[in-house]
Amino acid sequence: MAGIDGKWAIDVVTLAGSRRYDLTLASAGTTLTGTSVGDTGPIAIRDGSIIGDTASFRVDFVAPLPLSLRFVLKVVGDRLVGTAQAGPYPPTNVVGVRMP
Repeated sequence: MAGIDGKWAIDVVTLAGSRRYDLTLASAGTTLTGTSVGDTGPIAIRDGSIIGDTASFRVDFVAPLPLSLRFVLKVVGDRLVGTAQAGPYPPTNVVGVRMP
């Protein structure tokens, strides 16, 4: 497996600045589960999968506006790199590090 299990701190670059989220992720086969914690509290990830070193999942936010972000992240040692995309908007960069 790609070694994605555990806790991660990620930064999502947006037009309004960078947003930090703390992820707790667990894999079982190709299924990925976990939670995202940001300004609005914990939110379960949805539709999570991991194939090789690439993970994808969705986080559905309800505040401040309803918004669904689709993440595609690659595990590179103790780092995550990839993108987050909201609907028809262009993807934004995501970087993360493993937390102890």
